[in-house]
Amino acid sequence: MFLLAIDQGNTNLKYAIHHSSKSLIDIKSFRIQSIEQLHNELKNYTIKHAIVCSVATDDKQAKLFHALEDLKISFIQLNASTPLPIKNCYETPHTLGYDRLADAVGAWSLFRGENSLVIDCGTCINYELINKSGEYLGGGISPGLNMRLDALHHYTGKLPVTNPNDFLEKYPGVNTVQSILSATMGGIVGEIDWMINKYQKNFSPLNIILTGGDAPHFGKYLKNKIFAHPNLALYGLLEILSYNIEKE
Repeated sequence: MFLLAIDQGNTNLKYAIHHSSKSLIDIKSFRIQSIEQLHNELKNYTIKHAIVCSVATDDKQAKLFHALEDLKISFIQLNASTPLPIKNCYETPHTLGYDRLADAVGAWSLFRGENSLVIDCGTCINYELINKSGEYLGGGISPGLNMRLDALHHYTGKLPVTNPNDFLEKYPGVNTVQSILSATMGGIVGEIDWMINKYQKNFSPLNIILTGGDAPHFGKYLKNKIFAHPNLALYGLLEILSYNIEKE
């Protein structure tokens, strides 16, 4: 039996296909406009159940749902009412981003019975804490790398658009681009290490899991030991889907 997990953002769409007797067999990521590509690729599998985590606009969600319905794939959409294999202790569960919830469940699936902190470096940098009792306690949200770089360009008259791949780890920055990148990259690394230290004071030992599209920019600079997991949310979604299938 094949299971499907889809993580739909406003820019990218990622999916994973899992066979009940195997590990993940297919993980793909592409621009959100390629719903037709997704439709064509899913035709190669006999998928019985699926789960969707979407933070995309209503029209993009509708295109995705139509594609799944056309393929006759039964799916659930992750929301605040979806049964979970963990306890959600967030004070305002209806305002919690479902991608954050998927990350928390993914951490629990990897380190069941242990304290874990997920750091998801995407559009925003999200921090998610799940304790050894399987309780999601909350976390933090701050602007992501490209959001910070775009803001410097947008809110000033002369600062240029910068690409994080141009970072040369020069201190001090010897030109405007390197000045922006050195301070922005250094600021984020300092923020992440500071947040880790804060959580470790109350939840030790603590697994640190780094995920998200911008994670490779920061892992090598962090002082703390981390586990890199680029597809954590997809693992979490598959865990939630399996849990709901078993409940049926």
